[in-house]
Amino acid sequence: MSKEYIFKYFGSKESFVTTLDSFHSNNSRFFYLDNYIIEVRDEEIYFGVERAGHSGGYWFVSKFIEENNQIIFRGTIQYIGPENSRTKIQKAFDKIVAILLWILLFPLFIVFYFISKIIWLIGKIRKRPLLETTEEKLLNLMEKLLNCQRVLNEPNE
Repeated sequence: MSKEYIFKYFGSKESFVTTLDSFHSNNSRFFYLDNYIIEVRDEEIYFGVERAGHSGGYWFVSKFIEENNQIIFRGTIQYIGPENSRTKIQKAFDKIVAILLWILLFPLFIVFYFISKIIWLIGKIRKRPLLETTEEKLLNLMEKLLNCQRVLNEPNE
C-alpha cells in the first residue's frame, strides 16, 4: 500500500485556485510551477511531482476536503502512464529484440557503467548534492512553493 500524505492549506478552495492562477497555461486545467504540473479537477487535484519515462510520471493524487476555511489534501503518490494496448505477440517480439540489443550492447554498457562510477566518485569528492527523491520533491512543492503545512498521519485505531 502506498504511503498516505496529508497537507493543510490555510484558505478556501477559491483562494488556492487564485494562487495557482499566476502559474496558468493556455490549457485551462493545468498549472505549471517550476518542474511541477498541477491539474485541478472537480473534487480532485493532481500534483505532478516527477517525470517517469516519455509520457508517464508520479502524481500526488488528492481530494479537496474543505473545512473551517482551510483545505486538507489527503492522498498518495501514484504512477500514471500511458495505456498499453499491445498484443501478446507484439510484447514477445519486443522482449526478443530487447534481449538481442542487450547482447550486442553489453560491452558498451560496461564502459558507460565504469564511467558513471568514476563521475559519481568525482561528485562525491567534490561534495555535490544528491538527487531528490519523489517524496522530497512532493514536500518541496507542497510546503515551500504552495505554502501548505504537512500533517502527520494519525495511527488507525
